[in-house]
Amino acid sequence: MRRIREATFEEFVHWYLTRERRKRNRPKADARPTTLAEMRRTHPDKLRPWFDRGRWSVVSLEALDEALGLVCVDGPETRRWRLVADSGPDNRLMRTVIAAACTTGYFEDLEVRRTNSVEAHFRHERIESYRRQWPSLREDERLVVCTVNSDERAANPGANYYLHDGFGRLLPYLYLVTYESRAWRPIEAYLAEEL
Repeated sequence: MRRIREATFEEFVHWYLTRERRKRNRPKADARPTTLAEMRRTHPDKLRPWFDRGRWSVVSLEALDEALGLVCVDGPETRRWRLVADSGPDNRLMRTVIAAACTTGYFEDLEVRRTNSVEAHFRHERIESYRRQWPSLREDERLVVCTVNSDERAANPGANYYLHDGFGRLLPYLYLVTYESRAWRPIEAYLAEEL
């Protein structure tokens, strides 16, 4: 991992809210200043209690193994489609999740495509988009990674950091690099380190 520059918690909040507004195509909202109060109200799950006291940087994940060693979210979507196993060491590492996506046929499964799950549809649209035009996960498309907590570290001893934001971008990217021989490109991320 290469540190590109120092960053701040406030910069992350501004980046995240601006990105979310752009995704929702809300031009009037884009003119409003971004605030921590708005972030806490609209996206509380994107804040860890220590974020405002942490050390922030913009980094580049230079090697594929750095991305494969990230711990991913353990939620209803990843459980429902069997991307995260019930137990076992490193069950939430991206390398394990990518292997599960291949084993279960996640990106090709017609049942997943027929579901009303917004997330599943989004993931399929994303991988098709990536197949047409190989992305650069930088700037507006960067990830957010942070220090793993003690529970995440205990369950995933091979972890380097937690993937705090960007699962929907990283999953198809790593799948295509790993199973369809796409060229690895370094990935930019905000890094939040607990002090």
